[in-house]
Amino acid sequence: MSKELYRIFIAVDLIDQLKEPIIKMQRELIEAGVEMKPVEPENLHITLRFIGEVSKDLVEEVKRRLGAIKYRQFTIHMRGVGAFPSIERPRVIWIGIEEGARDLANLHEIIMKLTGDIGEKDERGFIPHLTIARVKYVRNANKYMEVIRRYENADFGTQVIDTVKLKRSILTPRGPIYNDLLIIKLHP
Repeated sequence: MSKELYRIFIAVDLIDQLKEPIIKMQRELIEAGVEMKPVEPENLHITLRFIGEVSKDLVEEVKRRLGAIKYRQFTIHMRGVGAFPSIERPRVIWIGIEEGARDLANLHEIIMKLTGDIGEKDERGFIPHLTIARVKYVRNANKYMEVIRRYENADFGTQVIDTVKLKRSILTPRGPIYNDLLIIKLHP
């Protein structure tokens, strides 16, 4: 008998008001010849921890443990653009978090203390960022860099982080579908 596995992660969602300039930049990157899979507007989020594929029992255990999160609301300010592993050889294009990065890192540490023994190990270290695209290939490096330079110090706005969500990711040929499994309210 096969046990159904849930692909789960913990994140904060991006509010709709901040999505327009991101969608515009995604379009400009594609027009500049970047072969990439943009993150769909409804899926834009900041990952605090990717747990991976776990059984339903472990999902329930993660939910139970996350109930212990006690943290205050805070504001994030998103500014600038970058890429992993580097801006010259992008695999992931992201928007940086200026204000609020320390709070996101604090939340990540709390989540790791609560759930670090479940799921995938976190080897890379936490860098607060908003992934906007996964890059396959840059056809025209000059045009790509023009777009990057135009946005390198762009102000993408601020938002209050008042909830943390445990999400399930269902992978489909069209892209992932995310469902909220648990919403944790942060106190004012």
